[in-house]
Amino acid sequence: MAETRGVFSLRTIVKKKILGDWVALSDVWVSPSPAAPAVRFDGVNTSTGYFGGGSPSGATMDKVTYSSDTTAAVPGANLSVARYGLAATGNSEAGYFGGGYGGGYRSTMDKVTYASDTTAAVPGANLSAARIGLAATGNQTAGYFGGGFSPGPSFYSTMDKVTYSTDTTAAVPGAALSVARSGLAATGNSTHGYFGGGWFPAYSTMDKTTYASDTTAAVPGAALSAARYGAAATGNSTAGYFGGGGPSPYYSTMDKVTYASDTTAAVPGAALSAARRYLAATGNSEAGYFGGGVSTSPLYSTMDKVTYSSDTTAAVPGAALSVARYNLAASSSRANALPLAGPPAATPTPQTVTVLTLAPGPSPNTGYFGGGFKSPGYYSTMDKVTYSSDTTAAVPGAALSGARYSLAATGNSTTGYFGGGRTPATLSTMDKVTYASDTTAAVPGANLSGPRYSLAATGNSTAGYFGGGSPGSRSTMEKVTYSTDTTTEVPGAALSVARYLLAATGNSTAGYFGGGTPYPGTATMDKVTYASDTTAAVPGANLTVARTYLAATGNSEAGYFGGGFFPPYSTMDKITYSTDTTAAVPGANLSVARYSLAATGNSTTGYFGGGAGGYPGPTFLTVDKVTYASDTTAAVPGAALSAARNYLAASSARANALPEIAVISSSVVPVIV
Repeated sequence: MAETRGVFSLRTIVKKKILGDWVALSDVWVSPSPAAPAVRFDGVNTSTGYFGGGSPSGATMDKVTYSSDTTAAVPGANLSVARYGLAATGNSEAGYFGGGYGGGYRSTMDKVTYASDTTAAVPGANLSAARIGLAATGNQTAGYFGGGFSPGPSFYSTMDKVTYSTDTTAAVPGAALSVARSGLAATGNSTHGYFGGGWFPAYSTMDKTTYASDTTAAVPGAALSAARYGAAATGNSTAGYFGGGGPSPYYSTMDKVTYASDTTAAVPGAALSAARRYLAATGNSEAGYFGGGVSTSPLYSTMDKVTYSSDTTAAVPGAALSVARYNLAASSSRANALPLAGPPAATPTPQTVTVLTLAPGPSPNTGYFGGGFKSPGYYSTMDKVTYSSDTTAAVPGAALSGARYSLAATGNSTTGYFGGGRTPATLSTMDKVTYASDTTAAVPGANLSGPRYSLAATGNSTAGYFGGGSPGSRSTMEKVTYSTDTTTEVPGAALSVARYLLAATGNSTAGYFGGGTPYPGTATMDKVTYASDTTAAVPGANLTVARTYLAATGNSEAGYFGGGFFPPYSTMDKITYSTDTTAAVPGANLSVARYSLAATGNSTTGYFGGGAGGYPGPTFLTVDKVTYASDTTAAVPGAALSAARNYLAASSARANALPEIAVISSSVVPVIV
């Protein structure tokens, strides 16, 4: 057999494969060791939003600091020309403020550099036509400015595309709005922009711009709940929020556009604190900030904060604008699912990296059960099940970075990833468990795009898939790429039905997400094909009993879905991957009916641990072992959890048909970074 153990040398990169994969970047870390959580650089000024222009203040630029909910004017970032009725968007490094009216209709494009809080006109990026009342959104590479009004051609459907790398703008006719209008609002994520509302007359129309093809089409199912103009919009990777607007009487309404389903619904709990129009909005992955505006007579400096995890809104007086005004615009490096900014250039410094040398061989024959809940508290506890001896022990060094429950977990042959959960605050946290060292560290770059709990996860040797969840009912699917410890949403892999309290398992080519809400449960089984990042329902593989709060694991040939609610189930369903069919296997039923348990295993056996037996009812530390060859289950007392709990999650180096890879050696070598 060819020698394949080497990973790289310092002078030349020697590309040697290990089971068809490179050593993951996640298996190489900068000294000191990763026993402490790594800190991901969050850029300069990336936790801020910028509100610029408007009437009557003209050129004023206010900066909102999200961590403290405070706002202050930054005169160095004032617009190059005082104006109102403009639009803004941007990427992780800069915001672009375009169009408006000030001494005439403007095509002016100003660029706000976040790192220095400075603004300069970029004439090459001027709009293709001077106009007012347009809207803008975009992704990391380009901004899209659509619609507007000027006295000549009156209302515009024009879509201008600003290419950030060159600071140039050009109209893209294929992306023109479906209806010419002004006074609209826009937001989006990394793949699509949504342009909603507008006038004349008042529209509820929602247009969706696909960035990859520079095309736009109306999506009737995502139309606003009421026809209006002068609203503002912002959002994160999964949803956009459109708030306020007119005509009289003015609106405080907040509409939520769910991207996975292209549907819109009013969320009354997120209504603005005051009805108004011609406000502006931006935000980060957790909250949106809606500032300024006007109603019948008063101008507003009010800043409302929409918390996405709870769909609630409250005024934050400390973040009020420095000057009351309307017809302003806003941008942020954290809105629209923009990636975190990278570190600034620095003088290279000598450091060291630890290199793990991997090869085909026996990966850890163990399972890890983490987190959970038992009244009155939450757990960060990580229990390690040794399959060869059917024994379990807590491993304090692998405890989660924070106590939480209702999380999900998956991983590859060397590491496990535990994501989301509640404390009871909803979290997006991703923790990484390194099996070889029994240590855990938070990996912020792999955090979910937004706080989520009661989700499910599975994956293969290169990526993990986290699907569904709450608050609300989510169809969202996010993909954790292990080599880079980054997470992105994959809209094409969204679940066929939005739900939470589901379970997932799979093999090297596909993942299966089964069960979940709505109550009293669903039997739906969705299949995620990893090669194409697409999901489809497979009715033949539906569970035999509709239920929630279940758990799942499996090997290369079959997946086992056990337990659940309501009432507590002991039922075990077996999905045969080759035929995409499911059947009950009564001999493999759990030793006691329970729900909110977790499961993992290896190629021959599955382990179902913890859970609760009713509401109210007992909480279990029981671990059941499913022997795949005989489809039988028995409790293994020696493998009982160290503490009785439910709402936990589990991972293993040998579940889901993962290849066996061993850590042969590790070495510390010098590098220049």
